[in-house]
Amino acid sequence: MVQALQKAGVSVTPMLCEAANMPSWLQAQLGICWDRLTISCTPPFGLNRIPGRHWLLSMTEGSRLPDGWSDIINESGVERVIVPCQHNAEVFAAAGVQCPVSVIPGGTDPDEFPLRRDARRHTGQYRPYKFLALADRGARKGWVEVWQAFYEAFGPPEKTPDVRLIIKSRPDGNNMLDIIAQAENPDPRINIIMDDMNMCALYSSVDCFAIPSRSEGFGMPHREAAMCGVPVITQRYSGMDDGHTHEWAMVLKPGTFDAIPAHFDHIAGEWMKCDVKDLAWHMSYCYEYPDIQRDDAYERARWLRMNQTWNHSAKKILDLISGD
Repeated sequence: MVQALQKAGVSVTPMLCEAANMPSWLQAQLGICWDRLTISCTPPFGLNRIPGRHWLLSMTEGSRLPDGWSDIINESGVERVIVPCQHNAEVFAAAGVQCPVSVIPGGTDPDEFPLRRDARRHTGQYRPYKFLALADRGARKGWVEVWQAFYEAFGPPEKTPDVRLIIKSRPDGNNMLDIIAQAENPDPRINIIMDDMNMCALYSSVDCFAIPSRSEGFGMPHREAAMCGVPVITQRYSGMDDGHTHEWAMVLKPGTFDAIPAHFDHIAGEWMKCDVKDLAWHMSYCYEYPDIQRDDAYERARWLRMNQTWNHSAKKILDLISGD
């Protein structure tokens, strides 16, 4: 967002939130002043009271705000809250946030996630067919449902040997992934990655990204993979529901709501688990008709370039500032 605003000719001074806690004399020596609008990008629990005009850019992945968040916002002097989706706007308002709440969707970067040209198109060479699931943030990205749907759709290795499932997590790992990786007879079709890596390269190495997140503030990985021209399967819920989900992804039918476990920090309320059988059907369809899905994915990537880049986000926030 900062880079897009600067590209638009706006003078933006990025700084870490810790700057608000510095002594005033040190702020002055560092050239930090508060005579322009400040937009803090942080969860409410990290919000600082600062002098001058102050907005908050934040989000939540739950169906309600955690206890105390609305009180922090109301007591901070923030004039406006910016959230990335309508679902968030309703959640913040329902929690009693008193200032205006505005929706400014996030964006994608076409330069960072260029459209992949696949030499296999119309050649029938999509074998083995590779699915990607994301296991960061515990189970929230829906990888458990993808794992279940994989076996629902393709059965054991001897039934469908020419399909793969890559499950990507961060280096700190995931306890459930550890159990799968250490199984006595691991499925050779499943590859678990627990490394930091270039995500564009990863997206471009697979045939389909199945990411039916249970909840999202915006859904960055979903759109970044779609920007690369990779077929994406997701739900139309929370940050993934921007009124145009079908323009950039394959959309599953509505899932079922379930309480968010207490051990998920800073998320409260409910989230939506996808219908595993419907997900399995979509995965089977992609496997059976890869050329059709790849052609559709190219059109979805073009739609994102025309409608949901960071430049679009920057324009919306500038319109909001100028009209305030």
